[in-house]
Amino acid sequence: MQADTTSIQSGDVMKSEAQLFFKLCSDHLSIEAIPKTNLKLDLSKIKRGLADDFEIKMWTPHFAVITSVKGIIITLRKDGHMILRNSDSEADAKAAASRVLSIITQM
Repeated sequence: MQADTTSIQSGDVMKSEAQLFFKLCSDHLSIEAIPKTNLKLDLSKIKRGLADDFEIKMWTPHFAVITSVKGIIITLRKDGHMILRNSDSEADAKAAASRVLSIITQM
C-alpha cells in the first residue's frame, strides 16, 4: 500500500513539473520556476498546510520563504513564481519546485 501512495505522489510531482517553466537566474546561482498558467495563491494556507518535508522560514501576505529537508531555499510569490537557491543540482531544484506546486495547488 505504501508503494501506491509513492506512485501517486510521483505522478503529482511529474504533472506539476510539466506546469512549470524553469530558467537560470542572471546570477547563475539560482533557478526561477515560472508557472505556465497564472496563479493566485492564498499564502495564508501555506502556514497551515505545508508538508513535513518543508519548513517555513518567513511568511508575509505577498511571499513566503521556505526550506526543504535538502536545504533548498525557496522564495514563493503569490503569483506562483519561485526562486530556488542552495540546490546541489538542477534536478533537485526542479523536484522541489514541483513538489511545492503540487502541495499548494491541492490546498
